[in-house]
Amino acid sequence: MSGEPDPIPIDRGTPRRRVHARLLAVVLLAALLRLLLLADNLASSPDFLVQDVGAVRAAISDPTRPFMNSFGFEASNIAYALVCAGEGYASPFGGATGPTAWIAPGVVALYAVAFVLGGCFTPEAILIAFALALAVSMVTTVVVYGIGRRIGGTEAAGLLAALGFAVLPFEAWIFHVNGHLDFNLQVAWFALLLLAVLRAHDAARSRRFVELGLVSSVAALFNPGFLLCTAVALPFLVHRLPPRAIAHAVAIVLVVHAVVVGPYVGWQSRRLGGFVPVKSNGAFELALGNTAGSNGVLSDAVFAAAHPSQNAAEFRRYRELGEGPYVGQALATFTRDFRTAEFLGATARRAHQFFLAYELKPWDRSKLAVAIKSALWKLPALSLLLLLVLRRGRLARLEVLMLVFTLAYAVPYLLTGVMERYRLPMVTTVAVLLALAAVEIGRRARRRFAG
Repeated sequence: MSGEPDPIPIDRGTPRRRVHARLLAVVLLAALLRLLLLADNLASSPDFLVQDVGAVRAAISDPTRPFMNSFGFEASNIAYALVCAGEGYASPFGGATGPTAWIAPGVVALYAVAFVLGGCFTPEAILIAFALALAVSMVTTVVVYGIGRRIGGTEAAGLLAALGFAVLPFEAWIFHVNGHLDFNLQVAWFALLLLAVLRAHDAARSRRFVELGLVSSVAALFNPGFLLCTAVALPFLVHRLPPRAIAHAVAIVLVVHAVVVGPYVGWQSRRLGGFVPVKSNGAFELALGNTAGSNGVLSDAVFAAAHPSQNAAEFRRYRELGEGPYVGQALATFTRDFRTAEFLGATARRAHQFFLAYELKPWDRSKLAVAIKSALWKLPALSLLLLLVLRRGRLARLEVLMLVFTLAYAVPYLLTGVMERYRLPMVTTVAVLLALAAVEIGRRARRRFAG
């Protein structure tokens, strides 16, 4: 699959003012589409925007059963404990269950900021959170432009990639559902980290590795899986350097991670009485995604049967044991029941679900709608296949780097469990692949007409 096609020079013929105007138009289009989706969301779900705050406070304080608000779920529960209940970073399922590292801190930050500015679970806080998410989407559109331009080598590739990101209904659909705004941030950090990798590839200098370390370490505070993306990208960045320079570059990245992520890890490890690699529930997710009834996919039925956010018995056990022992027991169960063949089979199903499949929902009654959704969820694989066909199986080095980066992002979910929202960050890769295919088709058309 690898191999270098003819190098594509950076297009410098288009005036920058015209490029900026076109990019601004794409960013505004992205904002408009998301605002339209949000307006329809709020119009169809008025109870989500205007909640009975008193009832929410009573439910989130009940020690006998879990509470999940459709605005943020565990992340908003922790933000409530932190900002409004005086519990600190605690209680992901309500009930004042004590210290937690269940959710990475960056994920909680969006809801905490909204609660500080607008009050807990008020209409003002919900609108503030969506406004922050909208600003993140607009910035991400520009970042995707930068990725497309660097990989494709032309302004057209960058603009088409940004346009694809703007209109594809993946990240945009976050504004039409109630509880997944934190995945808007996951999408943004996926794109920012990929851009930092590409910048370090362009110029393997110390300051670029400092930049990469900063972006990677902050991204890890939103999702520690991003560390794997950095790890697999580093060989692409340093393989041509002399050994001393390789050691220097890797040391820079490691030191920056230690400085940025280390204090949080140390603080949480002391609170919970054991090592916490940014978030504590990795072993639990491994056990949950490999339970007998899950078939590798984290469906609503799996959550209802075995997750403390929805199962009252599991919630009580979590509360009685504490987070560390509860996760430890989940890991012990997974280890005791591990069967290699079953695990590999579940991993294969997860891979199919992650890259190709659409999971039917109770409200999916229209065959046409299901067909469209199924086609959209096949886009990650289909966009790659299209480019491979156009390039006759030969991809440029940066294109291979982007694909390896994307696969590294997917790996933790392929081992634990897959849900639709886990796949959303791949929209950056899909948008760039489609842009590269469009540029290739346009180049061939121009050659045919010119010849």
